[in-house]
Amino acid sequence: MGMPKVKEARLFYRTAEQRWEDAEFLFSADVRRTTAAVYLAGYCVECVLKALILSQVTKGERKGVLALFRGGKAHDYDWLRDVYYDRGGARFP
Repeated sequence: MGMPKVKEARLFYRTAEQRWEDAEFLFSADVRRTTAAVYLAGYCVECVLKALILSQVTKGERKGVLALFRGGKAHDYDWLRDVYYDRGGARFP
């Protein structure tokens, strides 16, 4: 996924990039903080899914979609995938 054009999606995409870098650092041989690395890598996936969703919706829908990203369900990969598919996103391989 390249840098999204939608401002709100870019914020999630940049966060995903930063958490990925953090995860790589924590997983490095110098540190070996694997639990934290896995946690941050998972957060990276979550942020990318949210960026994909926001890239699929119209400007008028974005505020409502951002409101969906509150609470526990917003951390559920299956739920995020389903929201992405429901908004017209391409199927994952």
